[in-house]
Amino acid sequence: MAFDPWAGVPETSLADQVYAWLRAAVQGGTLSRGQKVTERELAARLGVSPTPVREALRQLIHERVVVRTGPRSLQIADYGPETLDEIAETEARLRGLVARFAARKRPPSLVKSLNESLAEADALVARLLRARQDGTLGECAESLDRVMAILARFHRRIEGAAANPVMEALLAQSRVFSRDERLHRTIERIDSQPERFVRRYREHQALLDAIAEGDEERADNLAFAHHVTAARRRRAPRR
Repeated sequence: MAFDPWAGVPETSLADQVYAWLRAAVQGGTLSRGQKVTERELAARLGVSPTPVREALRQLIHERVVVRTGPRSLQIADYGPETLDEIAETEARLRGLVARFAARKRPPSLVKSLNESLAEADALVARLLRARQDGTLGECAESLDRVMAILARFHRRIEGAAANPVMEALLAQSRVFSRDERLHRTIERIDSQPERFVRRYREHQALLDAIAEGDEERADNLAFAHHVTAARRRRAPRR
């Protein structure tokens, strides 16, 4: 299948689309940290004129996702481990605040939709644990992919319920430096540490309960602990 740089990019202005693609490319590793880039090269890659690329890069320079290294030279920011850890902790703090606001506002549809998400995920998680016992876990990447997609939707719904556009923008800015965990690493963890996997998964139900009860403090603490632990695991060397 031919590479489509625009897949999944919202249909907004061309400069906004280029901006969204560049951010996703940095987060996903298509553009690696420290990689040199040029307006002309990126424009050719995306099949657009240099103007929208220039506008997008200007915003990314402002956000420190891209840095200017000379009059005509640019590169993707390459922060050290300490800075990346601090960014990850900032993201976790923001996610805690988002959960706090969601617990405070609790729109009527939120708890229902979160319950539906976890009910769907519960069946898949049970299937994964059965597959581990049967020795067929390696054949379940699709089920795990679906679980991760459901949980991502779960957290997006909480963010939407917080209804705070400034917080959303700050979260988006911090996320560009965090990469999603790979499926095969998660499968390895289910296989080697199923109790930890189940405990981490059940944290979603605890967070839902706190939001449903309007317990802002507990929702904040649970969300922060959940996300900061995930960030630290991503940074930990693989063994």
